[in-house]
Formats: sequence, structure tokens, C-alpha cells
Amino acid sequence: MGSPPRMRLARDMALVVAALALCPMAAALAPAEAPLGTTRALVDAERALGLFFEPAVHAWVADRPALLTAAGLFYVWVHLPATIGALVWVRLERPHAFPVARDTFLATQAITVAGYVLVPVAPPRMLPGHGFTDTLAAVYGSGAEQLAHSVQSPYAAMPSGHVAFAVVAAGAVFALVRARTLRAAAVLYVVLVVAVIVATANHLWLDAAGGVAAAALGALAVRARTAAIRVPATPRTRGDDGDFSRTRVTGGRDRRRPWRPRRGLAAAGPRLRRHGP
Repeated sequence: MGSPPRMRLARDMALVVAALALCPMAAALAPAEAPLGTTRALVDAERALGLFFEPAVHAWVADRPALLTAAGLFYVWVHLPATIGALVWVRLERPHAFPVARDTFLATQAITVAGYVLVPVAPPRMLPGHGFTDTLAAVYGSGAEQLAHSVQSPYAAMPSGHVAFAVVAAGAVFALVRARTLRAAAVLYVVLVVAVIVATANHLWLDAAGGVAAAALGALAVRARTAAIRVPATPRTRGDDGDFSRTRVTGGRDRRRPWRPRRGLAAAGPRLRRHGP
């Protein structure tokens, strides 16, 4: 017998809240000094690939203050509500798929927070000498920046949690709808999130790639766990329904029953054989 609906709802809410509570824990464990060395290493890797384009993108957006403000607002206020909204939609409209969506979110969050704690990486807006500006302080002020760093590690650039959550949310919608417009919107949302995190100098594109990898690892972990606990069907044996030589397939593909003669037909026996040839 399953749990009552209210208990399941309370359990789901508690799991999501507990996963989000990992962010303040990571903030408390953040190093005192900004780990700029890892950020420089990522910049050097992008330069080696010939794909260090973030300063140009950030400069273009910074020259348009209204656009920079809009991107800063999107970065702070859309990220989490969009993810939670997607999970709520799945639970209400596709309840059969909610356990997988929920567990994928939980696994992805665990992977991203582990990355923040084990290998903290400063965002490029903290890196001097590359043309980046501190957009978080510029849009919200230094007080709001300190508050943000109390609920999220200031050195949580790799992997990008924004991109990881966007992939989880968009992936759930993409997998559960058929309308092409909604699927296209899900993909465009991920692209928009990547554009915003780069434009605001909060992440490099390698951080975004790390977010995609974290979401993929979370989904694979859930898939492996689901496959491991799936109970295989027990094969039928001769003793299940008696003598298989006297059974025939009925309307159900996996059901068998002993064959019985139709009404009006006598079963073959000694009396019939007595009148036979």
C-alpha cells in the first residue's frame, strides 16, 4: 500500500529543500581567498582552443546598460523559479515521470555542490586584467552581493549550477511534451541561460559545459539506479498452469489457461472410440 498523497508531497518537498540547503553549506565552506588560479587555468584552456570570447561578449552587453540590467535580473530571479516550476509541472501533469525528474534534480545538485566544495572556482567577474566587471555588485549593490554569497558560494563557477538546472528543467519538459514549439522553447531556454551567464561575466563557456556534464551525470546515475532496482519478470515454468501441452494462448499475451472443449462437443474418450472406425 502506497503512502498517502500528502505524505508523498511532504517527502518530495523535503527532498528538494534539503538539496537546495546544500548551497549555504557550500558557502560556509568556501575558502577565505578567491581561488583565481583555477579561473586563470580555465581561461588559458579556452585561449589554447581559440575560444576565449567572453570578454568581447561582456563588453558588448556592458555598453548597453539596460541589457546588462535585464541579464542581471534574469540571472538571479529566473534560475531557481524556472527549475522549481518545471518540477511542479511534471508532478501535476506527468506524475508518473516525477520520481525520475526529482531524482535527476537531486543527483545533479549533489554533483554541482561537490564540485564547488572540492574544486572552488572564482567567476570571471572577479578576475582582473581581462576586461570583466563585477556585474552582481553593479546591478544589486555590494550589500546584495554579500547576501547572495551567504546562500551560495562566491566560488561556485565550475560547474555552472544555472546551466545544470536549466538542462534538468528543459530536459524534463522536452521529454514529456510532443508539441514542437514547447520543445523548441525548452532548448532555447538553455541557450538563453548560457548567454546570460557569459554576458554577466559570472561564468566561462567551460563552466557551462561543466553544468551540462553535471546534469548528464545526474541523469545517468538515476537511470543506472532505476535499472538496478527493476525486478525482472519471473519466467513461467511447466508447473505454473499444469501441463503446457494442453494449454493455448488466450486474449492476454501473458496469460494461459487449460484448454476445455466447447459446449456441445464431447471430450474424446472410450465411448467415442467405441463408435469409431
